[in-house]
This record gives sequence, structure tokens and C-alpha cells, in this order.
Amino acid sequence: MKRLGPNPVGLVLAAGIALALLQQQLLLRRPPRLLELRSTTASSGPAALDLRFSRPMQRSSLERSSALAPQLKSTWLGEGNPLRLLLLPQQTIRGPLQLLLAGIDRRGLPLQRQRWHWDPRPRLLAVVPVSGGEQLQLQQRDGRWQALGPVWPQLANVLPLGDGSGVALLSGDGKGAHKLWLLPLEQQNLVREPSSLRNPISGKLTPLLDQPLLFAHLSSNRRGDLLVQASTTALEPGQTLLISSSGKRRRLDQAASGPIQLLPEGGAMVVPELEGLTLYSLPSEPGRRQVLPGSRELSSFCPVSGRALLVRHWPDYTRSLELVEPGQPPRQLWIGGEAVLASACDRGGERVWLVISDWRQGAQPQLLALDRRGLLQRQRSLAGWEVEPGSAMAFDPTRQLLLLTLRNRDGAKPVLIDGHSLGLQPQAKSVRLALWLPAG
Repeated sequence: MKRLGPNPVGLVLAAGIALALLQQQLLLRRPPRLLELRSTTASSGPAALDLRFSRPMQRSSLERSSALAPQLKSTWLGEGNPLRLLLLPQQTIRGPLQLLLAGIDRRGLPLQRQRWHWDPRPRLLAVVPVSGGEQLQLQQRDGRWQALGPVWPQLANVLPLGDGSGVALLSGDGKGAHKLWLLPLEQQNLVREPSSLRNPISGKLTPLLDQPLLFAHLSSNRRGDLLVQASTTALEPGQTLLISSSGKRRRLDQAASGPIQLLPEGGAMVVPELEGLTLYSLPSEPGRRQVLPGSRELSSFCPVSGRALLVRHWPDYTRSLELVEPGQPPRQLWIGGEAVLASACDRGGERVWLVISDWRQGAQPQLLALDRRGLLQRQRSLAGWEVEPGSAMAFDPTRQLLLLTLRNRDGAKPVLIDGHSLGLQPQAKSVRLALWLPAG
């Protein structure tokens, strides 16, 4: 009888199965790894970190084993992977934070302990009058000012991208012609070594549109998308262009009776129309259209998704400030005969600030602090100051500070305002406009 030798095909299959089982065992015993750590704007606190791991983690172990220095109250959100570390509201961040990250995954295997240095505070950005025109400048952490880009005859419009990756600039030649640029910025606000925390570095200035413009309105969201409404002549309706954070461009066939604003969280835009304010989805999102009728204008967005402050104009020339929330009719917070010059809010409107002015009383601005029911919490006269035309009020939740460009007899200055006491902190810098640059 003929003896059969080993089956080579069977041996190959067995070896393959054994190798696969070995690889599976090695993977099962491999400790978890941190794949991504990203600073993000929090809607219900001063700052947050988004974390993605190679394996689902035990959230409770991260809560026990991780630590922030200085100590701040925080909470972990999510189930396994990804997770978010959220700093709780009403806390002040006075400097860079140190995060010790440690914990175990659902198999009980430990994550390698690691330290990160994180500075989520926005920076002060300003259009500064200089010899020969105007220049974009950035305040460093030590208080000194750093030039970003060249001197222009005029900087008609400046807008930091919502993700902090750059600044859109509308330069003017002083004769009515303008050009739109993008100034990229490299930020290092989340690093392993503390020495790597550094001031932003500006990249190469790039034209966004080739043709000279008569005007351009700009809007951005936290994704870093940029919306441009621009016109080359006074007689043409102009164009609306959406430039995504990846650089992809799409022309929007969208008529509007005023400036269009992108929703901070992305995916939609608020369009002023003759019948009222209309919420439209962006082209990449499922289509929707919601109309809020009446003579209203968007004043400012709140950090929580879908919340915003609107100014409503009434037939008797009074004005009201309204808080709008998803699925709810607008809630009136304030009404009066004064002009509303600026507004800002914290979280979902738990705290609201507005600047009003009455020409019948000498046009002296008043700063009001309200709660979400519209009850007056604090009021401060801004006598001796004027709100610089075209400037907005913005709130920094990391330091509980409002930013407003105010002018006195010495000129316009960035003024920081304590969100609780409404105390003023004028900065020793002559500017035409001051803005927050988000920490990228």
C-alpha cells in the first residue's frame, strides 16, 4: 500500500490559521494607545479636549487616574471611544494647563502614562494704525505685540477663522479697491514639552480671489470654513463663495438682504431675507429651511448649538433683544428705545451682556448683564467711551472676559471687561479693531 505524505496545501492552511491566531493574541495583549488629542471649543464650559484611542477605554479609570494642574473641575463624556474631557463652567484659566493622562481599557490593560501641556486661551488680535497705513498684530502671552504680515494702506475687514488656523484679510488701496487674502497661522497650544508652547507663526499670504473687490463680508465657523459675500462693482449683485477648511470652493446661489452668517458648529447658515431670518443648510448637508419672520437681525451666537441673540425692531422704533433656542419661540430678554450696539452670551444664554446707547441722554453707552430670564444682574455706565463702529463684543469663557473696542479722547483701545463685575481693563495699545484669535 502506498503511504501518503504530508499535504502541502493543508500545511499552508494550518500555518496561516496559526499565524492569524498568534496575531490576534498579540493584538489582544497590546496596550491601548492614544491616537488623537485635540483641543476644541466647549459649548458648556471654558474648554475641552477630544481624545481618540486604539481601544475602548474605561472612562471611570481615566477619571480616577488622570489629573489637571492647576486643579480644575472637569468631567469625562462619552462611552469608551472617543471621549471628551470637559472643564466645568464658571472657572478661570489663568495660564497653561498640565494634563496627566492615565487609565485602563476595557480589557484592563493600562494606557502609557503621558503628560501634555495645553493652553486653550484665545489671543488678542488687532488692526493697528502704523506709519504708512494699518497692520495686523497679535498680543503675545507676555504682553508684547507681534506683527503679522505687511503694512497695508487699509485693512477694511479682518476675520480669524473659527478653528484658529488663519485670518482672512480684506486689504484696501485707499482708493476704493480691495483684495481678499488668507494668512495661515501655525499654533502650538497642545504639546508634550512645555517649551514647545509658542506664539503663532504666520505662513505665506495667499490671495483668495484674483479680481479687485468693492466690498466683502466674511463669516467663519469652528470647522474653519469661510463664507465670502463679495462684489466687484456697485451695480452687480455679487457672489457668495463657501471655502471649506480643506480648501474646496463652492459658489452658492443664495440671495440675501444683508450679511450671511455661518452657524458656529457648522452645517448651516443664517440668511437675512425680506420676510425675516432664514436658516439654510449648507450644500453638503441634508436640505432644510426654517424662517423666523419679523424685522430681526442676528446680533451674536451663543456657544451652545442653535442658540443666538437677535435684535428685533418694532414699528414704534423700540428695540428688543431676544434669545432664540431650537424648537422654542424667541424669548424677549430686554426692550427699550435705546440702540443695541453689541451683545454676547455665555453657554446657552445663562449669562447675556449687551451695550445700549440713547442719543437723548447724550449717547453715553451702558453695559448691561442679564440672566437667561432677562433679569438685570448688573449695569455699568461707559461714560467717556464710545463703541468703535464695526466692532463686536466677544466673550472668552477661559478667562471670563468680554472684549470690546472702545474709543476715548486718547483713541480706540481694546478693552477687556470682567464678565462678573463688569470692571474695565483698557489695554495700552492704539487700535482700530480688536478680536479674539481662537486657540488652534
